[in-house]
Amino acid sequence: MKKNYIFSVLLLTIIWIILTENLSLTQAIVGLTVSTACVACFNKLFPIESITGIKIWRLFLYFFYLIGQIYMAGFAAMKLTIKGANVDIVKVKTNSDNDFFNVMLANSITLTPGTLSLELNEQEIHVLWLRGKDDDPADLENADELIKGKLEKQLQKAQL
Repeated sequence: MKKNYIFSVLLLTIIWIILTENLSLTQAIVGLTVSTACVACFNKLFPIESITGIKIWRLFLYFFYLIGQIYMAGFAAMKLTIKGANVDIVKVKTNSDNDFFNVMLANSITLTPGTLSLELNEQEIHVLWLRGKDDDPADLENADELIKGKLEKQLQKAQL
């Protein structure tokens, strides 16, 4: 068995233990079993070898960064909805030609409140964006940087 499979199983098992908040031997065995099954099924559909140019450890750290961004964006979205908001569809261009990276970025944008990825074409993501009513219309020109800025920079650290 290759080290990518073993690393993936161990990483998913650790995530399982963190999410269940239980460090018992039984939970570790259940997590290991579920993780092994997930990696085996996932490998049938999308072989791990086809994911290239990504540092798995940095991607693991990105997961925790993304959770923080989701919470911060949630508070910002609540503030916008209370004060009033406009909705725009914006084209966001990515700086990568790696399909895996672009899908991760589009999904990360969708997970953060106030934005929703509508379509992904090559290096361009169409995003439904919630912005304040009093915001400067010039912000539309900088919208792609406001939407993807920090997320893309953190994901770039996971690229080889």
